[in-house]
Amino acid sequence: MKKISLIFLLGISSALTFSSFKTTTIADKTQNRRIEEVEYDTINFESTIVSGVKLGGPYGALLEKLGSPDSVRKEETPDSQNSDHFEIYLYGKDSFYVMDEQVSGFELKSTKFQLDNIGGLKVGDPISKVKKLFPKSYKYRDADEFNPSWITISVQFGSSDSFLEIYCENSKVKSITTVTDDEEEEE
Repeated sequence: MKKISLIFLLGISSALTFSSFKTTTIADKTQNRRIEEVEYDTINFESTIVSGVKLGGPYGALLEKLGSPDSVRKEETPDSQNSDHFEIYLYGKDSFYVMDEQVSGFELKSTKFQLDNIGGLKVGDPISKVKKLFPKSYKYRDADEFNPSWITISVQFGSSDSFLEIYCENSKVKSITTVTDDEEEEE
């Protein structure tokens, strides 16, 4: 009986030791994740204005401020499946995304448009301007593995999973785009 009690006691003791070790490991991993989290500069989505056009505003303002687009494309994407109306308004190399009759994003590739409320940032500006506007995001910039002069600087829209991505080549802004992180990329 004493042998069984001793074995039972050793078994419980080992189980408690293992479970407390496992708990510590999980807590340590959680703490390490917090340490590794990148804090980006943030901006307000609804306050972002591109050459007079407010993000989240009605697409009529897009037509009023920028005129008729060169063309309009209806998109068939996962996002378009979740909305009644998803189109891309093309102005030369630049694109504005309209979802459910609201301006939901953009991709700027020319010097024609600027971010009015963000220091007039536009394609062609020096990377030093981006660094001054977004020092935290610049600190955590993503340099291309094969060509370090190709850099992406991400600025978060509030606490959402959407970002303003500023792509630079050779110390100049080449494009400014709104993006939403895909859940599939997480490990």
